[in-house]
Amino acid sequence: MPVAGNVAPYLERFAAESATTKAAFAHEANLRYGSHERETIDYFPATPGAPLFVWVHGGYWRRLSKDDNAFVAGVPLRAGAAVALVNYPLAPEADLDRIVASVRSAHAFALARASGDGAFPARVVAGGHSVGAQLAAAIAATSSLDGLLTLSGLYDLEPVRRSNVNETIAMDEATAARHSPLLVPPARASALVAAVGEREQDEFHRQQRAYAAAWRAWGGDVTEIDEPGDDHFSIVLRLLHDDDALSGALRTLLTGR
Repeated sequence: MPVAGNVAPYLERFAAESATTKAAFAHEANLRYGSHERETIDYFPATPGAPLFVWVHGGYWRRLSKDDNAFVAGVPLRAGAAVALVNYPLAPEADLDRIVASVRSAHAFALARASGDGAFPARVVAGGHSVGAQLAAAIAATSSLDGLLTLSGLYDLEPVRRSNVNETIAMDEATAARHSPLLVPPARASALVAAVGEREQDEFHRQQRAYAAAWRAWGGDVTEIDEPGDDHFSIVLRLLHDDDALSGALRTLLTGR
């Protein structure tokens, strides 16, 4: 499921908006949660006991970083939440098992850091875009979350395994099944907000419908959002705006209301 088109303008916008966000909000950069040079998080604090939002970037496991995604922190920070932006080792150096393990370790580290402010977070929400959504769902599989936000997610990795993306990540059938959120129930089926852009490939729409149906079968609440006019990258930029429906859904996950 490669994403076609010229993505450079989007990545330039991501970088510029991220620089603006990091300049506007106090944070601790590159806190290390593991031995690999990319096993770091950026942590934006809030008051003790505030909700925690953990965000995982996309890039088909082979590119991008937390530094390209800092702009997503603005909405939750203005809502009073703490935010952790996760970096992880990339393919082909790291296989999917290693990447998933790193992201889960990052989540545990962020939770400990937030709790170290004086009180356990009131609510804990994970989120991500594209393969970041798959990795956020991997957090949900082993951690009791209050909510999960997924944008343009990959929930069934078998089609990815059969695409040229697999030349980098090198999944076999068992690995694809082991890390497909569609096949792995969450530790706690709480609330899922799943969004996809109207202009995305049909496969992204199919996968979201399937994952939403599975989440409901697991007993969780589901909000599906089909963003009109958006593609695989423009959808993330909606999180720049407090008055967007997607931002409102994220605030609901974080506050419970």
